[in-house]
Amino acid sequence: MIGIRADANDVVATGHIMRCITIAKQLIKLGEDVVFFLADEYGVSMLKENGLPYFVLHTNWENPIKEVPLLAQEVTNRQIHTILFDSYRMKKEYFNALKETLPDMVRFAYIDDLFEDVYPVEILINYNAYYTKFPYETAYTAKTELCLGPSYVPLREEFGKSGMLDGSDNSVLLSCGGGDSLQSLYGILETAVSDVRFPGTTFHVIVGRFHQNKERLEQLAAEHRNIILHHNVNNMAELMEQNCIAVSAAGTMLYELCATKRPTVFFITADNQRYDSDFFAEEERMIFAGDIRENRVECINKILNGIDDLLNDSEKRTRMKEKLRQVTDGNGAKRIAEVLKTFVSLETQF
Repeated sequence: MIGIRADANDVVATGHIMRCITIAKQLIKLGEDVVFFLADEYGVSMLKENGLPYFVLHTNWENPIKEVPLLAQEVTNRQIHTILFDSYRMKKEYFNALKETLPDMVRFAYIDDLFEDVYPVEILINYNAYYTKFPYETAYTAKTELCLGPSYVPLREEFGKSGMLDGSDNSVLLSCGGGDSLQSLYGILETAVSDVRFPGTTFHVIVGRFHQNKERLEQLAAEHRNIILHHNVNNMAELMEQNCIAVSAAGTMLYELCATKRPTVFFITADNQRYDSDFFAEEERMIFAGDIRENRVECINKILNGIDDLLNDSEKRTRMKEKLRQVTDGNGAKRIAEVLKTFVSLETQF
């Protein structure tokens, strides 16, 4: 059995647990049993919808080191050989404490896109294109298998078969993760509906599961027929392909937009997204509008300018699509699952 330790709530981006769900489904296809470990109940509904087993630790996701005794007990009782961790709150001390409690045969895998430390893990994953900014190869020994670069982007299976449609003209997809604590979507839409450049533009808005103020978006949509809200989206690739272009916060969704070849305007909402701008803004892959936390008005204006630019420049969209096509093939989750399974297979030989 393989364990997965991840969380999702109104602070933690839902992308963390979603990518783990994608990896879990690939593991099951390879014949492995999987169980999720959560700090609290927030992510339970997502796992139930995907038919995945879970165990709630009832601990504080912001201070995970206190969960070590209980998690170690569950891992031992379930005879788990490999654990995949996906949380910025898990530091070296956490892994060391857990390793001291567990048998040597238990292997750790960690999704790390910040390189804040060198972790005592057997598998290290950073699927971002900017991984080259960090000295992974010299920092880690041969005892750690490194899964680096966009070939490991854990996109859902639907994205491996997408990217064939052009989308409806004058139709824009907007997304800002599960929580949107900065109310970015509302700010963009409120400005866009009064902009004379977009009288015939339809905005399809993905409302995250943990969005903190859905009522404001619903009220705005009720006042403007060209705003269409989408809740609990389970056909993301299809929805992307229905739109001509997209606006998104940085993160894994940018890779999904690459797979569907959607010309995109993107912006930053968190520190861990800062490196995305270096790669996606290069070579005209996407349009970067800045960090919405630093200058909200300026960032929103750049987003609207980017929308106007892409909607009115079909040649630029065509160039972008070719650049996006080269980023990922959509099979990263399968590759990660194969690495995790390999470690399990090796351990069962002893």
